[in-house]
Parts: sequence; C-alpha cells; structure tokens
Amino acid sequence: MKRFILAAMTWALPLFAGAQTFTEVRDIVCGDTSLVGSLGYPTWNPAQIVDLPTYGHAMLLGDFIEPNLLQYVAPPYFEGADTLVIACAHATQITCDTGIYVYNISCPDPISTVFANLVPCNDSVYINNLSGWWAPQVLQQAQHGHAEVILEPTDGAGLAYRPDTGFEGLDAVTVSLMGGTQTYLYLFQVYCDLTTGSRELQAETITVFPNPATNELFVQHAGFVKEWNVIDMSGATRPIAVQTAGDLLRLDLSDVPPGVYVLCGLTADTLLIKKIVVKK
Repeated sequence: MKRFILAAMTWALPLFAGAQTFTEVRDIVCGDTSLVGSLGYPTWNPAQIVDLPTYGHAMLLGDFIEPNLLQYVAPPYFEGADTLVIACAHATQITCDTGIYVYNISCPDPISTVFANLVPCNDSVYINNLSGWWAPQVLQQAQHGHAEVILEPTDGAGLAYRPDTGFEGLDAVTVSLMGGTQTYLYLFQVYCDLTTGSRELQAETITVFPNPATNELFVQHAGFVKEWNVIDMSGATRPIAVQTAGDLLRLDLSDVPPGVYVLCGLTADTLLIKKIVVKK
C-alpha cells in the first residue's frame, strides 16, 4: 500500500488582452452538485481548472468542442466555504478572464473535524493521524471504495482508503472515536488526472511562506512582478505593499483582515495565483 503526497503547486497563466479576475459566490447544500456552463471559448481559449477545491470535487465536462461545463460536488457532512480557480472561465478569441468560484456550503448536521485528501484513481492513501487508544472504528463506509482502520504496533492507528477501479469523484468516510463520542470526517477527492487542464500551461512555481500568514508573507523566486493583490471571497481586491528582503519579497499583510484569499501577482505576461490564509 502506497502513501500519496501531493505537493502544492501554483500555475503561472498566460495573460491575454484585457485579462481580468472575477469572483462568483454560490450557495449549496452539503452533498449536492452544482453545474456552471458556457465556460471558456472553444479551441481558442478553453477553460482550465488551475486550483482544485480544498474539500469538494471539481471537473470540467465536455458538452461542446472543449470541456466547458463545471461540475462541483459538495462534500457530505461539511459546512463552510470551498474555493476553486478556473483560467479562461470567461473568454473570447482574445480575452481570458480567471474565475474564482466560492461555494458557501450549508449542512443540517455537519461534522467539525474534517480531513481532505487528494487521491489518484486506482491508487491508495493511508492517513496515520489516529490513536489506537481512541478505539477508532469506521462508522460509515466509503460508497465508491473501501476504507479500514489500521492499528499500528506502537498504539498508533490510521485510516487506509482505496477507491474502486476507475472511479473518479468524491468519496467520504466517517470514523467514530472514544466509544462513539467523537466523529471524524475523511474526504477523498479522487482524480484520474491531477495535472488539471487539458492544455500545457507555461508553468512557474512560486514558494510563499508562512501559509497561514499573520502580518507578512514572503515570496521566493517570483521574478519581476509589477503588482501584488489579494482577492477576498467576495471578490474585493486589495493591493499589497512589497519590500525586497534579500532573495525574497516581503508582502505586508498587516492591514489584511483574517480570512481566505487568492494572492495574485502580475508580471509583463504572466498572472501568478496562490491561495493563502491570513490569521491574526
């Protein structure tokens, strides 16, 4: 059984004439599915998912020449906000606007402790964050795979999960602890292609730290960036002051309220996007 670890990546997207960033906020109930159509522009600027949601599952489905229908599946037993980013969500032959889609998920009976995991289809994952002393047991089995609690020799324990062959989508497992007095929710976002997007992007990886951040954020090897902004979940844009600190850039977040943001850096021909969390 193999442990899968996905390193966080940030894509650099080619800018087009008049490129902009917009935000759409949608309300959804846990376990439901949302569809957004008419994304991208066929052949010229097709839509691409460049930042997967943290908790739910998102795919672009094809109902025309290029996949242009966003399907988002909200996780069961989860309440909160989930965000994904799509390049060329609104596009023409010469424009390519980046869409930030925020899903506000309500749930009548949510589980507060949640662990989300990206899993390649036909692979497996093992999460060793349990204790054998807690007497963990699978309360609700996966619908599209199999999960089991593994007791380790040193009183540790973990949850092993394998999706059904060929399954791609969202799966969930609940685990009871302490004789059923506590419940953990494990989400498994199963993708058969974790590269996201159907065409090769001009990619440039940037490193930011710390994330979550408080009053400052450092960016490493970002190249020449004309301006930095953060966009909150309502779509409001706030410019960020930048100072050079050796080989790093120091971004001043002292006036940024706590929350989840999308950090955008604009160069002459590239848009850098990174999801960050600000805590005070």
